[in-house]
Amino acid sequence: MSLDWFNLFQTAMARRIANEPRLNDPLQVGRFFAGTPDGIDGVIVDGFGPLVVLTVYNPNHVVHASQMLTSLAQVVGHNRFVLGKVRRPEGGFSYEDPSRILGKSWTAWEDDCCFEVRADDKNDFGLFPDARPARLALRSLIKPKSQVLNLFAYTCGFGIVARRAGAQSVINVDASSEMLTWGKRNAALNNVDFAVVPEMAQKYLQRLERRVREGKTACPDVWVCDPPAFGVGRGAQRVLKNFWNEFWGSVERMAPRTVLMLRNDRTGFRQGDTLGVELKKRLAGRYQMSPVAFDLCPSLCYDRSDAFYKLNESLILFRD
Repeated sequence: MSLDWFNLFQTAMARRIANEPRLNDPLQVGRFFAGTPDGIDGVIVDGFGPLVVLTVYNPNHVVHASQMLTSLAQVVGHNRFVLGKVRRPEGGFSYEDPSRILGKSWTAWEDDCCFEVRADDKNDFGLFPDARPARLALRSLIKPKSQVLNLFAYTCGFGIVARRAGAQSVINVDASSEMLTWGKRNAALNNVDFAVVPEMAQKYLQRLERRVREGKTACPDVWVCDPPAFGVGRGAQRVLKNFWNEFWGSVERMAPRTVLMLRNDRTGFRQGDTLGVELKKRLAGRYQMSPVAFDLCPSLCYDRSDAFYKLNESLILFRD
């Protein structure tokens, strides 16, 4: 197959910017090429300010990765740096780094929040553009005295948004102290602060539930739950096999006012059930469900027919 990658990327990026003008700002985070909707299954291009990342999920296009990167570099210009993240047949990713930028960091913006982004071949880049609709939705859920629990916090993107939206306090929980330290740097960039807890989400919920039951603390009224796509963890929780059942139980017993949930799960352990199906099974009559709207993020262009890049599902649960 012979494709004019330069024109393909140029056309798609122009269309993204026309549909979402904020992407014209070279410091913003967002999607420039969206896989199937742009004509190439399993090929994604995301901008993280000065860092532009080409991700190739589709094995049929792995051989074209270098050519795609060359064309992409011509499209984005000399003020930005391109990095290739290419799916390996045996699993995981390899990285093509023509500009020798692995390990370097920059600052970028998503709306009015500033983030450190990094060309990191171990921990990704500091923010997932897919979750912007959920971060926008979180703003409307915050009340002046809101206490927010951010599970699987990564670099604390939701924590930043919650504090900027006026939350009284935020607790960010993640198994990686390195990621939480990154999150603290993000907090400093935005002149906010919050708590970080380096612990597995499952263990933290067990401890929180015990403390709430004993009257030692109040249950946070807004929860954010954004488990990793590949279900990392330890021991029995290695692929989040047991997490969802435990999580629904924690929601049932502690009954937070609002729960913002994201699913971008490629582990296969969720099978055919969507979050909506699981909600009806576990929390029917206790919570109402509202899907997160994607209309403010047309550049994401999710397409269920893309076999290599799964739909991100985001829901808000409101307690009846």
